[in-house]
Amino acid sequence: MSNEKTKSCVMCGKKIPTYSNFCPYCGAKQPWLEENETDNPRVERILKWYQKPSGRFISLLVAVLLIFAVGSSCSLQDGPSHSKIERELKQYLFNDQKNTVYGKKPSVKVDKNKGITIKVSKNSKALNQLKNGKPAKWNILVKKLRNRSRAFAGVYANKKIR
Repeated sequence: MSNEKTKSCVMCGKKIPTYSNFCPYCGAKQPWLEENETDNPRVERILKWYQKPSGRFISLLVAVLLIFAVGSSCSLQDGPSHSKIERELKQYLFNDQKNTVYGKKPSVKVDKNKGITIKVSKNSKALNQLKNGKPAKWNILVKKLRNRSRAFAGVYANKKIR
C-alpha cells in the first residue's frame, strides 16, 4: 500500500487504498470517487470535515432531523380529530344554533378515553319535558346520537349510548 494512492476511511479514519469500496479494517462502505476527484481540494475538505467528531455529530443530527421530518409527515392517525368530531356533532345535533330546546349553547366535548360528553342546560325545555313524563325531545336527541355514533364505532371509547 506504500506506493498506491490512499484515502482515509469515512468511519474509522485509517488509511485505505483509494479504489476500496469497503474499509478492510471496519467494513464501512466508502464513497465512490473518480480518480481525479481524490485530488480535488473540496472533496478532501469534506472528507476531513466528516472525520472530525463535530462533523460526524452534525451529520448524525441532520439525519435524525430528516428522519423525524419524514416520520411526522407520514404519521398514522386513528381517526378524525377531536375538534372535527365536536364541530360535526354540534352541527348534526343542534344545527349550530345558540338557543335550542336543550338550552342556550349546548356543548359537545370529545375525549378519546371518556367518549363524547354533551352538556345541556338544567332548565332546558327538553329536560323539563323529560321530568314531566314527556320524553319526545329527549328521545330525538338520543336517537340522533345513536345513529351518529355508528360512524365512530371503535374509534372513540367503544361505549354505547343506553
